[in-house]
Amino acid sequence: MAKLQKSAHADDAPLEYGTDVAPDGASIDQGLLQDFMGMYLRRAYEVAYEDFRRRLGKDAMQPGYFTILTLIVRNPRISQTQIGAASARDKSSVTKALRAMEDAGLIQRLRSGSDRRIHLSVATEEGIAMQKQMEIKAADHVKALHDAIGPDRYEAFLTTMKDMIRTLEETAVAKDAKL
Repeated sequence: MAKLQKSAHADDAPLEYGTDVAPDGASIDQGLLQDFMGMYLRRAYEVAYEDFRRRLGKDAMQPGYFTILTLIVRNPRISQTQIGAASARDKSSVTKALRAMEDAGLIQRLRSGSDRRIHLSVATEEGIAMQKQMEIKAADHVKALHDAIGPDRYEAFLTTMKDMIRTLEETAVAKDAKL
């Protein structure tokens, strides 16, 4: 580990290596990060989510809640396991979202008649209305993403993202199976 040179002010002390002048924003050496897709995926998610949240305004929900509410509205009596699989969310995230939506009066959770351990979710009238209102605003968000990517690249982009997810998940499952 490099040591700081002694100076009157430790905060102003230059490092033993490199220069004592900080790089400007345009000349920062990103090294491996320059081609690190994960960083760009995270940043793209953050920018897209912020656009989505801004468009929804007062109707904004926690991340993933719109997805879960949409699944419930479009698939009445969907189970928590089915919601998790369809939304790619873990059980604890789905449980938290369902409890919050139930407390807000957007959904009802019913016990299955055939297996009392299973809860089935249905949207209330308020939940259906909210989802419909959010979907209208979400359509503008989808259009903004479509426009940002470009109509000639949009389908290929989605296909690439889905292929990446599938391949990485399959690779992880195969590696886990070998353990």
